[in-house]
Amino acid sequence: MRGEFRYRGHNPDEAAIRAVYQSLNGPIGRDLDRRARRVEAAAKQLVGVKSGRLRGSIRRQGGGNQYGAYVHVIAGIPGVTNYLQWHHFGSAPHIIRPRRARALRFEVGGRVVFATKVNHPGNRGTYFLTRALNAAG
Repeated sequence: MRGEFRYRGHNPDEAAIRAVYQSLNGPIGRDLDRRARRVEAAAKQLVGVKSGRLRGSIRRQGGGNQYGAYVHVIAGIPGVTNYLQWHHFGSAPHIIRPRRARALRFEVGGRVVFATKVNHPGNRGTYFLTRALNAAG
């Protein structure tokens, strides 16, 4: 959201202008925060849940600068939810190889299987943040 204000006179009350335009406590900041809450709630509803870490990382962060008030909806924690990009945007088919061991170990149908490489088929992105922004309108 962008806005513009003009004033006439020689001594504008800069504090009043800042309170309206740049502060999160002003009417513009409160409106942005209200909208960001809707986006945050929609993102938490749309995100896929396995452990709950990614959903728990979705949050709002706001502030103000010379351009005005802003509120960001952020997802992910560096080092904890490194899979965020693949969950959101998806991934192309790729080969998975072991890094520290000689083989990969996983279960298929209750049986333990070892393999030196696995052809991952890739996955479709969920675009949960984009969809949340569109849903919150």
